[in-house]
Amino acid sequence: MAGKRSRDRQLAFFVMARTEHGHYPHPVEVAVHPDGVSSRLSFSIGPHAANAGGQIALARVLDEQRTGLNPMFATEFDAAELHWLVPYLVRLQAGEDVKDEMVAAYAAQHGRSPEVLWQQHYGE
Repeated sequence: MAGKRSRDRQLAFFVMARTEHGHYPHPVEVAVHPDGVSSRLSFSIGPHAANAGGQIALARVLDEQRTGLNPMFATEFDAAELHWLVPYLVRLQAGEDVKDEMVAAYAAQHGRSPEVLWQQHYGE
């Protein structure tokens, strides 16, 4: 396709959290594309019919030391009760392959595997 960048591709994101409509402070969906240091998170924030969101590099979601959550994302992680995911994100940033462990931890909490969303990624 003319004009399409060679790095444009579909990525699989595992939905780790999706709050109910009207959940305080706002509905939020968080999904992870686990790919070591190239991992990305997808955020959807606001009413699901008219939300805002996008993808962000994992390194930006972690703090400067890459040992915990960047405080800028605390509201979303609090709303989604998602702090259990942070140790997996730290390990992903360190280059570990923790996809299976992360999916198993989700399944243990929710009784099912996480939903998989396919999202377009545009090369940086």
